[in-house]
Amino acid sequence: MRCDPDAVDRDGATRYLAERATQALIDGFAPITDALEPLVHDGFEWGLRGRARSPDGEAFQTLYVYAAERGRGHFQRHLAEHREPIATVPDCHLEAWLLRRGVAHRVIARETDDAEYRAIEAAYSDGRARRSQVPLMHHIDEGLAVLRRIGASPQAGRAFCLHPLVQTDAALAANAHRVEALTPEPRVLALALEYRNIANATLSQRPIAGPEDIPLSPLAEVQQMLVADKVQNYKDFVLHHGRTHPRRHALDRYFALWLARLGVGADDLAAHFVALQATANPVSEADARARADLPPRPEL
Repeated sequence: MRCDPDAVDRDGATRYLAERATQALIDGFAPITDALEPLVHDGFEWGLRGRARSPDGEAFQTLYVYAAERGRGHFQRHLAEHREPIATVPDCHLEAWLLRRGVAHRVIARETDDAEYRAIEAAYSDGRARRSQVPLMHHIDEGLAVLRRIGASPQAGRAFCLHPLVQTDAALAANAHRVEALTPEPRVLALALEYRNIANATLSQRPIAGPEDIPLSPLAEVQQMLVADKVQNYKDFVLHHGRTHPRRHALDRYFALWLARLGVGADDLAAHFVALQATANPVSEADARARADLPPRPEL
């Protein structure tokens, strides 16, 4: 399970809060500090607290109460002593409780309550990428963050969640019989299938003469989904594979060609690169490329 709601100790709660911090990127929230604060009462540790800042500069707290410590008044007592507003996500099911008690809060990452997000989260679960061991769901959360940053429609975000379930031939064959369960909206399915069409036409193994050699879709939302995919994959490539991947120079050129074709400028890419790191100390694109011994990104 990706986000264990019943963690019993600091290790489990730390993993939980780390995944929630990645989901918070969707709304542009960034950790204020990477250190989590142990919460103690009468000498006993009962939970952990993280803190994050919203894009408008407001500080929020997020709490995890260990399973064995629930029902003992820790949460309510802490809120009485620490007035910083709470950041929560839909499947924490805290919103009604906070509203009844007049607790300042903000529900973020509401996309995580969409049917398409739930479908890909169920499919990916706590799976990790083979090479980097980064959780697979980070591609979805960070892609949604890019889509939010570029002003994409909610349908584009929902289709982005769906695309891994239809992109490869094997995935499409496995899921075609249950598309009604994956999305209630035909337009979202149409966007996901058009994304499959365009993305699969230019994979990294195909020779590409230049940016103009990459076909694009007539649908603007599919272009936005491609921006989200390529920006997120490029960030992970530089951070996790830039020095070690056997095809690193070919992949670097591949991303440069796609980003040029999609019109992602250098300044925007650098800003996305930082914004997609759920840490108080993100690495800049330039520094990450230097650490990976990659030359400055070519302008095509």
